[in-house]
Amino acid sequence: MATDRPPPFETDALLWKAFTKGNTQAFEQLYRAHAGPLLTYGKRLHPNSAAVADAVQDVFLEIWKYRATLTTPANIRYYLLRIMRNRLTGSLSLRSDPLHQADDLDGVENLLSIPSVETLLSDLDRRELQVNRLRRAVDTLPARQQEALVLAYYHQLSNEEIASLMGINTQSVINNINRAIHALRQLLISVLLLASWSLMT
Repeated sequence: MATDRPPPFETDALLWKAFTKGNTQAFEQLYRAHAGPLLTYGKRLHPNSAAVADAVQDVFLEIWKYRATLTTPANIRYYLLRIMRNRLTGSLSLRSDPLHQADDLDGVENLLSIPSVETLLSDLDRRELQVNRLRRAVDTLPARQQEALVLAYYHQLSNEEIASLMGINTQSVINNINRAIHALRQLLISVLLLASWSLMT
């Protein structure tokens, strides 16, 4: 069925440029691509799901408000994750930067309900059910290992970007990821062996 929706922007650079010029379709594409991953990451950092959902909304409201003064990031996902982490850990946000002067939200709050936070949470819950065993294993890891692993494999950030985001050196990132993978491998092997034993008895 044909629709009036324009095709997605072909590159991140074109998408971001259109967004900073106030293109609401570009903003919606950014939201659809990154809101879910931000929500997942935030839930690793903060125990209150409602607070995390609010923080996701705030990130997108914030970048829309200051869009006219934002430079093009090398990695949009990394840029948004950094803002998200700052909000949840109490660090300074874009709002504290005197260079950001734009103050027009242009009714963008309505776009943030497409999809709604409730829909995002529901979608995430369905996916979590499908990988429940792995998620439980990840949850047993120390917090630093969890965060490094999620940033590397879910968000596909480089070791250098993860180090900058977490405030640690690159070698520490590598060590945390390697330890996490080793621990997960051992745990999942144990789970599979236990399951096999249960079927045999």
